[in-house]
Amino acid sequence: MQFSHISAEQGQWIASACSSADPSTVVAQVPEGYERYVRILHPALDEDDQLVNWGTVAQSRNHIITAADLFETVAGLDAQGDPVEEDAWVDTDLPLDQLPEQQWQSLIDTLIHGARPEQEYVVGLWAGYAFIEGGERIQIEQEPDPQLSDEENREAYQAALAEAQKPAFGPEILNAAPLELGGGYRNYHLFEADAQFLAHPLWAETVDGAQRQRPALAFPADRSWMLSTEPYDDCTLLGGPAALIEAVLENPGLETIEVGQFTRIGHSNEGR
Repeated sequence: MQFSHISAEQGQWIASACSSADPSTVVAQVPEGYERYVRILHPALDEDDQLVNWGTVAQSRNHIITAADLFETVAGLDAQGDPVEEDAWVDTDLPLDQLPEQQWQSLIDTLIHGARPEQEYVVGLWAGYAFIEGGERIQIEQEPDPQLSDEENREAYQAALAEAQKPAFGPEILNAAPLELGGGYRNYHLFEADAQFLAHPLWAETVDGAQRQRPALAFPADRSWMLSTEPYDDCTLLGGPAALIEAVLENPGLETIEVGQFTRIGHSNEGR
């Protein structure tokens, strides 16, 4: 498994293609021109931390999901997750902001099926994760050692905190300009990766454990398909060849809905 940092120029084609698009449309994230597009819907968690798909929520309210629906619309909630409809689904939080690990792996298995073993991919990591730069955004808790004095415990805590706040990446990444896709927070560090890393990403091992965030952007070297998951979104968007999108739609491990390149997510379904 391997990944290596590359210049943001490798993703500039996305910025150039999407810069003039209506920000609510699919092609504001995934460039126009692909044969077909699909939304892979992120499940929510119920009170027992079990995955709940959109179809279950919709069925409970007799709601028919459309390509443009946000999860809040399906569940009868506002953007903060508070009920605004009498029959609102209140047994779950808002959806996860990335696909669960098994669903991500299932998606990638479909995307790379039949690809050359040596095929390389470009993956984008959202630059907003605290572990990347470390610093004061990272805090720790540490129980005092009864065998140590107060001063020794303070020193031990400060040493542990300093270790936790070290950046996960080196200056060659931290000092490089990220890919900027607009909106202030849509900034990404780009890496070249193999298929194994794409399916099982591991960016770093930190005091908080393994950092396995799913790539926010991914595409093969030939750009035959591209996926995008923006920060805090309720779905992952994918554009690609018709046969590939059909395979994703037929994947039983994923909840999907086909969209058009000009579908305005969160608005009417006109233009699909």
